[in-house]
Amino acid sequence: MPFQIITIPFDPALEVFSEEQVNRFLINKKLLSWQAEFFKQGNKAYWSVFLEYEFLIEKKASPKTKLTEEQQVLYQKLKEWRKEQAEKQGVPVYVIANNQHLEELTVKQPKTLEAFKEIKGLGDKKLKEYGQELISLMVAFNTGDSK
Repeated sequence: MPFQIITIPFDPALEVFSEEQVNRFLINKKLLSWQAEFFKQGNKAYWSVFLEYEFLIEKKASPKTKLTEEQQVLYQKLKEWRKEQAEKQGVPVYVIANNQHLEELTVKQPKTLEAFKEIKGLGDKKLKEYGQELISLMVAFNTGDSK
């Protein structure tokens, strides 16, 4: 079983141990077991967390471009979003966006409507219909606010 050890320092400004690093790491993984140890080094406090995990996403959904683990998770989220849109509209998923569009969105991650226009094959109609929603989805994913 793969494992990861993460050391989390105490943030005196916020007066917390931030769980963001652990949450980010576990985004595409199922946690099987964990152990945590508190320790101090000098006058600084830390938690050291041992995480045993397995991957949630199969590596089979490899687009033409090699995607990082995090990009693969975003790619899957975009595919889920596309499926929901297609079901709402009663159309096939490729009418919303094809896999190559989603792959390019995953890699480029446009943050503005202007940048969204640079995605080949997603014209003005799709920009108006889905642009802001997709940008919001990607921004939320990158800030850890995605569901």
